[in-house]
Amino acid sequence: MSLFFSILISRQKEAEIISDILLRAASEPEFRNLLIKNPADVLEKYNISNEAKYIIKKSIVDLTQ
Repeated sequence: MSLFFSILISRQKEAEIISDILLRAASEPEFRNLLIKNPADVLEKYNISNEAKYIIKKSIVDLTQ
């Protein structure tokens, strides 16, 4: 498999994880509150890039304003 396809697959998986986390935050108030109060602790459990963590944190902040 080429490097390009490896990166593409990795990005797709990461996008799925971001989506899963945001959907969970939308449907589970307790998880959402944990994510708002201490995103670093919640997100350290996921094998995602710092960029993905930033996207999630930004999305959660945007939802709470």
